[in-house]
Amino acid sequence: MNTAIVSALAALGGSSVGALTPVLSNYVLQRSVTQRHLANREIEQRETLYADFIKEGSRLYANSITHGLDDIDELVALYSLVNRIRLFASEPVVHAAESFVKQIVQHHGEPNLTFDQVRNVALSSKADPLDMFSRVSQELRDILRRGTGYGTSNG
Repeated sequence: MNTAIVSALAALGGSSVGALTPVLSNYVLQRSVTQRHLANREIEQRETLYADFIKEGSRLYANSITHGLDDIDELVALYSLVNRIRLFASEPVVHAAESFVKQIVQHHGEPNLTFDQVRNVALSSKADPLDMFSRVSQELRDILRRGTGYGTSNG
């Protein structure tokens, strides 16, 4: 083969690699930034949704053990939050949310507790009816790891 052709091909190949390197590195960097942005957005959406569920659920739970069901719309709003959770969350989170709502409905069918009974329940080991939901909702950490690459072996 002619040395001039080899030299020309080598120069052309070197120029091509040199020109493509910034493009490829920019692509990889932009992809990483986009993944991190999407993960942060997903975490923010779930945090807001879970916080709304916890706030509304806690209020309705307290109401369910001390009062009768005054307004069905409050319970409907909680079911609405559960269905929104179903759109994003894993099966264990959905199951924990559904189980908590069932506890509220069950308490509405039972006699109201007195203040002393509420205090005894609060001091017992069953004090936090949202404990299971809070434990399984820690999937937010997994989303953060997946989006940032921290804590994953392939990330």
